Amino acid sequence: MRGLLLAAIGLALVSPTAFADGTNLAGSLWHCTRATDQSQFVITFYPGGGVGGGEFQNDEVSPYIFDTSRTKPGEWPGRWDQTGQRFTWAFPDQRIRIEGSLTGLGQTTMRLAGTETSLAGRSAVTCSALSKLPKIGAGLVVPRNSRFIDLDGEEGELKVPAGISLQPQEP
Repeated sequence: MRGLLLAAIGLALVSPTAFADGTNLAGSLWHCTRATDQSQFVITFYPGGGVGGGEFQNDEVSPYIFDTSRTKPGEWPGRWDQTGQRFTWAFPDQRIRIEGSLTGLGQTTMRLAGTETSLAGRSAVTCSALSKLPKIGAGLVVPRNSRFIDLDGEEGELKVPAGISLQPQEP
């Protein structure tokens, strides 16, 4: 099942035309690092403006789980926007916002650089493009205090119904 999910996500996210003009983030997947603590995470820019992501640890991504009770089928609670080389990526259920820009356009190592704002504070982030999604682990619950915790933790409250942020929604 996970293999099928990974293959579907990989095909949906990484299209050869995603960077045809060197600036379009639609359909892209990124591996990011926070400057404050060197923690790592993955973010996606879905075509149509939706976002997804998850924390990266031990060679797997724990997807951000979001509350789908306030969204229509095919909608995402988060959004991204791009104007030229500048972008904004926002995931309200996890209270994360990243504002930044594309760097290294036309080079083989294009990157995103920006500032993440979350409940934990502000941190500079740098991201490099991923060609495929890493192994998917257990999701992270949206807890009452909006801090990240593992699915097995007792402090979290899973909102039902919940969707996984690295699973493409049907149009």
